[in-house]
Formats: sequence, structure tokens, C-alpha cells
Amino acid sequence: MLIERYRTQLGISLRVVRAILHNPSLRRVQLAFLLFNAVEFGTWVAILLYAYEAIGPSSVGLVAVVQLVPGAVLAPFIASLGDRFPRERVLFFGYVAQLVTYGVTWVGMALDASPVLVVVAAACAATALSTTRPAQGSLIPSLSRTPEELTAANGLSGAMEGTGMLIGPLVAAGILAVATPTAVFGAATVGCLIAAALVVRLPAAEGPEAMPDELGRSGSTERGSVLDGLRLAARHGSTRIIVGILALRMVVIGALDVLFILLALEVFDVGESGAGLLNAALGLGVVVGGAMTFTFVGRQRLAPVLAIAVLASGFALIAVGIVSSASTAAILIVVTGGGFAACDVVGRTILQRATPDLVLARVLGALEGVDFAGLALGALLAPLVVLVVGVQSTVIVFGLVLPAGIALAWAGLRAIDRHALVPVRAMTLLREAAIFAPLPQPSLEWLARQTRWITVERRGVLIAQGDVGDAYYVLETGALEISQDGRQIRVCDARADGVGEIALLRDVPRTATVTAQVTSVLLMVRRAEFLEIVAGHPPASEAARLVMTARSKPGVG
Repeated sequence: MLIERYRTQLGISLRVVRAILHNPSLRRVQLAFLLFNAVEFGTWVAILLYAYEAIGPSSVGLVAVVQLVPGAVLAPFIASLGDRFPRERVLFFGYVAQLVTYGVTWVGMALDASPVLVVVAAACAATALSTTRPAQGSLIPSLSRTPEELTAANGLSGAMEGTGMLIGPLVAAGILAVATPTAVFGAATVGCLIAAALVVRLPAAEGPEAMPDELGRSGSTERGSVLDGLRLAARHGSTRIIVGILALRMVVIGALDVLFILLALEVFDVGESGAGLLNAALGLGVVVGGAMTFTFVGRQRLAPVLAIAVLASGFALIAVGIVSSASTAAILIVVTGGGFAACDVVGRTILQRATPDLVLARVLGALEGVDFAGLALGALLAPLVVLVVGVQSTVIVFGLVLPAGIALAWAGLRAIDRHALVPVRAMTLLREAAIFAPLPQPSLEWLARQTRWITVERRGVLIAQGDVGDAYYVLETGALEISQDGRQIRVCDARADGVGEIALLRDVPRTATVTAQVTSVLLMVRRAEFLEIVAGHPPASEAARLVMTARSKPGVG
């Protein structure tokens, strides 16, 4: 069974690549995104090594925080640029901003400028990085020609991010083996130049169509502020447990950013390139662990899976603090990265199960802020602990953090598992539907729990032309005839095909009649939940628009 799952996943991956290769604009955007991720993760190692050499070992944690804070503060404002200006221009000028700031950092290092000026320039470069993900996420739907192409593009974006997280530190390690951090920033500048050139002539993105007020409001005022989300998380015991575990995970990752530098230079004596290799090992683990998490989808009991992931990462990290070989440590760090990836996916899925639906969006928004705070806290704490107990003992201390958290939260996690109802059948069908396929796992599971199954007998009317649109329907088995003004338009008989989106998205009466040709089983998504999920997830929203546009001429809905 497991082999079949991996074989299916490989087939999906190949279809994703083929779909993107046939769209030149998407192909260029994805190649630029690969370079972007390689630059981001490769230069992170280099700037910390620069701080170690130019300012001193005790400065590494502080410099890491300086790199994180401006981007965290400005990210919400930068993300809104794609709604105010043409998205293809925002993406291009974001890469130009990265080109300039990385270039300035490179020149400053090469000219032996003041370390303060170099660190500030590098912080500006790190802040410029925050333009790319939101701009690309909002642009890809406009460049996609079909819902299937959109789903493929989103899947490949995740693959590009994971690949960049791996090859960036590897390339940095190769450069550092023969040169200095200055050369890494030089290579990063070239990478930014190529990325900007790849996206300089993208087709103009179409502005979003006018949508009903109910959809436009959904996900805005209800989401509230980050502080509101934190208060809600603190109020609900189960939510508080999961947010706490995910926050501890980020604290450990922030500490590792500093500890990898100290391990490479002071413990294993493998030089600057060794620091890059340790980071690459963590990236490899995250990529492998992320690829394996699809086997967890739909499991009823996730607390044991989370515990295994946490214990694997924690004990592997403890072993890193004990061993004396850099190669052995690298293997253990791969295991640590895999555990981190599984902890993130499984933890967020449990969070979605444990948090009341009315406050879930705000809690997830708050979690993003908690992640940045955790990274910064870990980077600050690591040098302080090193001063007290030494580098390797500090690694052991942080290796114990997550297992200790799981031990304290175990009773609560088991209680969440006992009360969770996982709609596996509905989740499977929704994942196959073009509109919902781009949804992340927690959102998909949330939506599946809001649906209900219906059966329409042969010749039964599911939708009558002119009625009020109150739901969207996804076909599991059977066949539906869609007719308009008494004339057949098409037959819907493919599993996971859907009907009813036009009336919901345009806030108009039903534009066609849908009748069951044979007894048919469908999954009904009510109007409120459909609009909520479409508004809250731009890829799902654009997939819905593409489906609607493709069908609007004959009028199916």
C-alpha cells in the first residue's frame, strides 16, 4: 500500500512538471522562485558566518534577530502591494530590490565597510525577500490557464521552495570551501539578477472580477488582529497546547541557526563550508519529511504521530550534541529536519481539529507572528546558553525542548484525538476537485467537516434554473444532466466534478437546471462555507474563477 502511495505521488509530480513546462510564463516564474529560495537560505548561513568573523561569536544571535525583525514587522504591508499595483510589476520590482540590497551588502563586505552598515544592508535584503512569496502567490492564478494548471503551479512552488532550501546552503558550502561569505553574497546578487530577468516581461495580470459583498468581506473583518488571535489561542486549552508546541519548534530552529555556525567552527572544526553543509542537511530533512507527510492525511489519531516526529527530531538533536564527527552529525540533522517537517504538518492539522471554527482563521494568523517570535527568541537564547554550558551541551538542551513539551502536553493531545472526527471520505473527494485541490491540509479538513452527503434519485432535480444559489455540489458517483431553458448543455459524470459555482460567486439566481441521469451521490458544500474558503485562500479563489469563466458562456450553475 505504501509503495502504491509513493507511486501515485510520483505520477502526480510528473504531471505537475509537464503542466508547468507547457506554460512559458509559469516556467519562468518558477525558475525565478527556485533562485529566490536558494538565495534566501544560502545567504542566511553566510551573514551569520560574517558576523562571527567580523564582530565576534557572541554577535551571531543578535545579528540573526536583526535579520528577522524588519521583515516580520513589514511583511503585512508588503503583502498588500499585490492588491494595489500590477502583480507582475510587484514581483519584478521585488526581485530588483533584492538585487540592489544584496549587491550593496556584497560591495560593503568586499570593501571592508563597517560591520554595522553591512548587517543593516543585509537586513534590508532580508526584508526585500518578503515581497516575493505574496506577489507570486497572487500572480500565479492569473498566469494559469486552467484550474488543473493552477493546482500544478502551486504544487511546483512548494517543490521549488524545498529544493531551494536544500541547494542554497549546499552552494554556499561549496563557495565557502574556497572563498569567504563575501563570495556567497556575490553569487546571490547574480542569482537575483537572473531572477529579475526571468520575470521582466510577464504578461499583465488581469484584475480580480467583482465579487459579491459576502465574499469580499469574508476573511477580513472576521480574522481580526494578531493580538486577537493570540488571546483566542490562550482562551482555548486545546488550541493553547498546539500553538505552544509549534512555538517551541520555532524556538529550536532559531537556536540551530546560531548553533550550526558554532558547531562547524568550534566543535567539528570543518570551517565555514561545514556550517553550510549542516544547514543543507537540515534542509534535506525538511524536504524528505515534508514529502512523507502525505501518508498522515486523514488519520484519526495524530497525537502518536506528532510524538514520534518530536521524539525523532529531539533525540537526533541530542545525539548531535554528543557525537564528535561532523558527518555523523549531518546524518542526525537530516533526521531532525524530517521530524521538524512532520511536526509542522501534523501539528497544524491537530490545531485545526482542536480550534473552534469561528476563531480558527485568527488563530492561524496569530501563529505566523508566533513563528517569527520563536525564531528570534531561539537565536537570542542560544548564545546565552552557550556562555553558561558550552556549545555541545547547548545543543543537548535545545534537543530536550520539544520532547519536554510533548511530555507535558500528552494528556491534552490524547484528549484531542479522542474527540476528533476525521471525514476521510469527504476529504478525499474534495482533494480531487479542481477548486479545492490547492487548499492546505488543515483548511481542507475544516471544509470537509462542514459538508454533508446527499443522494439524488434518477430523474431527480438537484438544481432548478432561477432558484437561489445555496450550495455547491461535488459529484462522487453517478451522472448529472445540465440544461438551460430546456436544452441540454453538458453531462457531468466525472468523479469530483462540481456544479453550482456561478450562482454563488456572482450572487445571481441559478443559471441552469441540473438533473440526475442515474442515482447520484454528491457532497454538498453550503454557500457560507464555500464563500469562506474561496475568499480565505487565493489559489482556491482563482481556481473557482477559472472554472466559472470556462462554464459561464453555456451557463452551468
